[in-house]
Amino acid sequence: MTGFQRLCIATTALVFVLIVIGGTVRATDSGLGCPDWPRCHGSFIPKWEKHTLIEYTHRLVASVAGLMVFAIAAWAWKSYRHVRSIWYPASATAVLLLVQGGLGGITVIQELPPEIVTVHLATALTLFALLVLITVAAVAQDLRIRLPTVGPGVVAFTVAASGLTLATMLLGAYVAGADYSLACSGWPLCNGEIVPDLSLTSVQLVFIHRLLAAALGVSLIWLAFVAARSGAELRLLATSALGVYVAQVLVGAANIWTQVADLAQIAHLGVGTALWGILAYLNIRIFGLHEALDVQRPAGAPAGDLARLAR
Repeated sequence: MTGFQRLCIATTALVFVLIVIGGTVRATDSGLGCPDWPRCHGSFIPKWEKHTLIEYTHRLVASVAGLMVFAIAAWAWKSYRHVRSIWYPASATAVLLLVQGGLGGITVIQELPPEIVTVHLATALTLFALLVLITVAAVAQDLRIRLPTVGPGVVAFTVAASGLTLATMLLGAYVAGADYSLACSGWPLCNGEIVPDLSLTSVQLVFIHRLLAAALGVSLIWLAFVAARSGAELRLLATSALGVYVAQVLVGAANIWTQVADLAQIAHLGVGTALWGILAYLNIRIFGLHEALDVQRPAGAPAGDLARLAR
């Protein structure tokens, strides 16, 4: 494994951890543990206090992850500009990182408006998906992974599941940021009814969140069904996505049953991000993005030299 491949894998894993830490900040109400930005209580050395340490840890991990993302972009600029499946997303992650840093600052300065918190998560999930693509493309330079056999219906249900996952997660982030999480006091019923009184905005949004989650479940069940006629890789990915979804439903219910306990909220974001990652990888494989944007072969270079040329 090359140094670039190891860097890509480590960065992707760290960004996943960073998203979960971001969920920890939100679940523990530590978003204002550092009330100013970029300093914390006017200093770069934090106070020894729970909320401050949680928020400061988030910033510290974000800083390390940011340096690693910039390192990928610099490495791609130096050695992979002819590999478009690496160069394009690596450039995009560097830009997104700057946007994400600005959003983080606005989030603190404006005291955690739910709209900005939601956009902050959307940017993080996009960054995570791009890193998955870069990692797959980097590994594929050596392994030359064959495209999977895609059965009928797989593409449509994969795209549908991906869109529903993103919409469900972002609406969930808004609901949590606006303190609407308990607008439906029970689960699976909402305030004792299948269709609750929708006169309040909070109930409307939570109910839509549940409808989106239900639609996602249907799409994943169908995806697992149609993927049964595909290759082993897609069958495994589709089944894994469905299994993670089932876990996510149980964690979501635990949020209500525990009155949005910190651990339940953190797990809800973590499992949701894992599902997003599986679907991102599934999209990359069925569309062959790591090959669709493949190496621009220099004139006269044989195919077997591409991996060496990319280093």
